Amino acid sequence: MEANVVDPHDKMRARDVNRVATGEQAPRPAHELGSIADAPPPPPDGVIELHTVPSDARFPFTNQTRHCYSRYLEYHHCVKAKGPDSPECEKFARWYRSLCPTEWIVKWNEQREMGVFPGPL
Repeated sequence: MEANVVDPHDKMRARDVNRVATGEQAPRPAHELGSIADAPPPPPDGVIELHTVPSDARFPFTNQTRHCYSRYLEYHHCVKAKGPDSPECEKFARWYRSLCPTEWIVKWNEQREMGVFPGPL
């Protein structure tokens, strides 16, 4: 394998180190001051609680795609029935955000806004 060719199995590296070292490829620019957000402040009591979606017998397997989609639909059905500020709906929002990839949520929200969402809302 040539020295200036990136190994296709090494997909995590965006730049070829050998090419950067020989001057054929520019190194990554340094972060500008203030371009990285500060960490959120710690909770007042110092205890961080982590919760995830409770188990659901309808989705017993590792692949949670349907579980994600169902929780997304349940949230929007709840908002439609009880309003966006309902605490009952907030649990569904936390659950689907915990299960679903952000890209899916963004795509589904765009589809709902355009009126072409493929689910029963």
